[in-house]
Amino acid sequence: MYHSPMSSDALELRDAWREQYRATSEALEIIRAQELAAMTEERARQIIGSLGAAEAWRDRPDWSGFVEQQALFHGLPRT
Repeated sequence: MYHSPMSSDALELRDAWREQYRATSEALEIIRAQELAAMTEERARQIIGSLGAAEAWRDRPDWSGFVEQQALFHGLPRT
């Protein structure tokens, strides 16, 4: 397969975009870490409750995420 060579301007633009993406990603990770560190149990419950998947959540003391995952993977009924 033939790939046309990129111009030096296109390469510079691509490299600048990659650098901006990397810097933005790092900044977002820092913000997320700060938000998680400051999050209260109540706020975590609110966020979980706002997720569509939370409707299927069953809060059980004997719940095992791995066992549940394996049951789903193998198509077995959930306990």
